[in-house]
Amino acid sequence: MSAQTPLYKKILVACDFSRHARMALARAIEIAMASDAELLVVHCVSDLAIMPTASELGGSLYDYSVMQEELRQEAITNLEKLIMDSSIGCLKVHARVAVGSPHIAISDLVEQEKIDLVVTGRSGHSGWEQFLLGSTSRGLITRCKCSVLATGDEMPKKPTSILLCSDFSESSLAAAQEGLSLAKQLGAYVHLLHVIDDGDIPKVMSFPKSDAEILRTAVREHAEQNLKQFVATLAPGGQPIFSHVRNGIAWKEICQCAKETKVDLVVIGNVGRNGLSGLVLGNTADRVLSHSKLSILAVKHSR
Repeated sequence: MSAQTPLYKKILVACDFSRHARMALARAIEIAMASDAELLVVHCVSDLAIMPTASELGGSLYDYSVMQEELRQEAITNLEKLIMDSSIGCLKVHARVAVGSPHIAISDLVEQEKIDLVVTGRSGHSGWEQFLLGSTSRGLITRCKCSVLATGDEMPKKPTSILLCSDFSESSLAAAQEGLSLAKQLGAYVHLLHVIDDGDIPKVMSFPKSDAEILRTAVREHAEQNLKQFVATLAPGGQPIFSHVRNGIAWKEICQCAKETKVDLVVIGNVGRNGLSGLVLGNTADRVLSHSKLSILAVKHSR
């Protein structure tokens, strides 16, 4: 993908009129301007059809469709006002009201409208509330068949520094390529991180101390060489990339490296793992989203 090629053609912004959503809209506008993309701003209202009718509750009959339409009209008015109050320049912007659970309704729109990027705000919840209930941003990352940018409070302005994460997989290469293209369009600095998972190194207790140290050194040198090759594949034109190799648990080291390098955005490959394993174990994008307030671009890659 060349620097002249638009990275995204259609961007969807999930909007609940909160402060986080307004920040997400501002970031989406900047990216849309850089990509000359079309913008779709979406607000979701509750589906009143699932509520029991008044007659079922023993009262007089009430048509919830009237209330549903009132909610829709109010949301459209608020969306149009929000768009008018935003600095959209000559962007092509549309307002849309969807009905139902946000992450489900929006993921359906992604397929219908052929969306390339979803932008949503996030509040950085963690713990049991996040584990049991999930958040809209986590739900979108899991369900959407496109990249999802979840913006946190630490990105109140256009990103000027981006952290790409690589495990040398096909998924991380696709994510890094998208992140690098975004960095080019926004004029941002680029950091690249590879984490050596201690669990992938044979237990050193069975080795003499000197042999264990040799093993660790060999693993690190191998990782550094692979990272150099990864950079050569990623940026053959020689775009400056600051590389980092660290030992530890991937999501923890990503959070720590992002803090130390003061990046505005972390880009992670997201394989879209579903089912019980995805809920209990999560992938790296899930873990970073759940345990930090970082802004994350999760790039979907089909396995």
